[in-house]
Amino acid sequence: MGDIVVEGIRLSVSYGKHRAVSDMSFRVDADDGVVGMFGPNGAGKTTLFKTVCGDIGRYDIGRYDGALRCPSRDEIAYLPDKPFLFSWMTVGQAIDLFSARHQDFRDDVAEEFLAGSAIKRSAPVGSLSKGMSERLHLALIMARRPRLYVLDEPLAGVDPLTRDRWIENIIEVRCQEAPMLLSTHLIEGVERVFDAVMMVVDGRLLRSGKVADVRRIGDGSLEMAFKRLVAAHE
Repeated sequence: MGDIVVEGIRLSVSYGKHRAVSDMSFRVDADDGVVGMFGPNGAGKTTLFKTVCGDIGRYDIGRYDGALRCPSRDEIAYLPDKPFLFSWMTVGQAIDLFSARHQDFRDDVAEEFLAGSAIKRSAPVGSLSKGMSERLHLALIMARRPRLYVLDEPLAGVDPLTRDRWIENIIEVRCQEAPMLLSTHLIEGVERVFDAVMMVVDGRLLRSGKVADVRRIGDGSLEMAFKRLVAAHE
């Protein structure tokens, strides 16, 4: 095991009387690679990511209980599930803003991630198609060299060809010294990028571990492993 980057001990997150994350204990080490967080919509993935990134209680009305150890906000490259760039900005201004704001930003990596696309530096962000906007947002996050990457459903709604290309880009340009938390509600087509997985349902962590170990539960299939874990949970 490497150094601990993120650790939650009996972590619970609530919005009023609604508990979105319940009694969850987990850890992510520096050498864990890409950790896939798998679960259906509403499982608590986004809430957990917001908590890790310091948004709960700061930009969000929720509160959490339990112990949480994680890097500072500036040391996390976080891609939320919604766009964060102003529509009036140009692509070039967005890149320049990130370059000025984050000392770990790699301009060449951002340009490399956008290479081959129709995205022009002079184009306003608001004029980009949904796919182009998602690619720009992902490029800005992947161009950083943080202690931790957190990507919330970066491949949702992306066609299979684009998804495969983005997966290759993510693998190629990510800082190897930093683990990555990547959430998805679809395992098929993306599981090959995972080194480890966390499977969540109804705000609870059903199982976590290296991919090879979790696959054994499903006779070699992560999807079958998830179905069996859910059945046992119910």
